[in-house]
Amino acid sequence: MRALILALLVSLPLAAPAAQSGEKPSPRGDEASARAALQARFDAALRADVPALDRLLADDLEYCGVSATCSTKAQYLESVRNGTRKFKSLVPRVERVTMYADSAVLTGKVYALSIGDGTERQVDAYFLVVLVWRDGRWQMTNQSSTLLQPAPK
Repeated sequence: MRALILALLVSLPLAAPAAQSGEKPSPRGDEASARAALQARFDAALRADVPALDRLLADDLEYCGVSATCSTKAQYLESVRNGTRKFKSLVPRVERVTMYADSAVLTGKVYALSIGDGTERQVDAYFLVVLVWRDGRWQMTNQSSTLLQPAPK
């Protein structure tokens, strides 16, 4: 019993400053901030905002789109910059977020109206995105998308 009391007395001063300071937990473990980072990435893609995308995408990005081709960060940003990757609308629906130590895996569906070669195309897809906490912010390291098939009639 004496050992338990001694352990509590020793550990109490260590826990008290954090509780008294009112500090909020790190956003890296926060599902809401991961969701917000993904929404910011979709918003930046819709606006073709290359500087915002550059900040939101990790340098080691692997982006695999519905066309079954994969791009690096540099290739993805260039396709936005030169207009080959353009959207008229982009509506994501996050269905699941799984948090890990310094990463988040988000899955869901995205409903997009893309413009390629002057032609509009409705693209409904399932996505899987991996975000990592680096340099004090969420960065997207991976996205993989699969076209959703129309429901059978």
